[in-house]
Amino acid sequence: MVSLHGGHSGDYCLHGADTLREMLDAAVRAGFTTFGVTAHAPRSDARFLYEEEIDAGYGPDDVARNFDEYAAVCAGMVAEYADRLEVLCGAEIEVVPESSYADEAAVLRGRHGLDYLVGSVHWVDEMPIDTSAEDFEGAVAARGGLEPFVLRYYELAGEMVESVSPEVIGHLDLPRLYAEGAPELESAAVRSAVGAVLERALAAGSILDLNVRSEEKGLATPYPAPWIVRLAAEMGVPFCFGDDSHSADRVGVGIEAGRDYLLSLGVDTITKLTRLGEAVVKEEVPLR
Repeated sequence: MVSLHGGHSGDYCLHGADTLREMLDAAVRAGFTTFGVTAHAPRSDARFLYEEEIDAGYGPDDVARNFDEYAAVCAGMVAEYADRLEVLCGAEIEVVPESSYADEAAVLRGRHGLDYLVGSVHWVDEMPIDTSAEDFEGAVAARGGLEPFVLRYYELAGEMVESVSPEVIGHLDLPRLYAEGAPELESAAVRSAVGAVLERALAAGSILDLNVRSEEKGLATPYPAPWIVRLAAEMGVPFCFGDDSHSADRVGVGIEAGRDYLLSLGVDTITKLTRLGEAVVKEEVPLR
């Protein structure tokens, strides 16, 4: 049992629930050996605060202080849980502001000594795409249609991988959330764009998040879709599991189904991150 994307606890994520300690205790009960906590990175521009942060009266400084507290508390829990659970402390970064997110990610990593980063695209042309169907449709319309929107999404994903070199790439085909089954998601141009992202992932040494929260969202399969899993496997891009948990009762949900999903597509290993002395290194783990 390994997850490298999740642990979005309510004390450090206003759209999460339960405390970080409760999340880690749930991971112990679920039989995890390694559990990566990836709190959402702070955003320096108020335009990119989440709706619940705005409702709570937060500004960028409040979000930054909240992350500072998370990083300190998580670091302390590494030793506290060491006899039961390997805890990794990371952050899930955004691609906003487009002009500065890569520099901000590097500063965040260095300031807090983070174990790793998850790089995710939740914004296209600095518009949110997974907050509601209406927001998604607005971003699609701004690009002139679903295919050009999806192509821009993958362009941003590739730029993020190249500029940040995240250890993990989060839910690579997120546009499926509100467009599953649309032929544009698998057009020749989109397939080429996905291939280009995977080439950059291979060059950066990034691991793809096999994100099982899709089940909670009502999708037919985990992220990414079967054809992307097959293509990544052919190219030698590795996978890890991400439960993308936002509450203690979701910790570990879907991991077994994700394992079956990978095995059904011919993938029989995952790649985890683990501590080796002072370093965090990759380790391949068989699924059988």
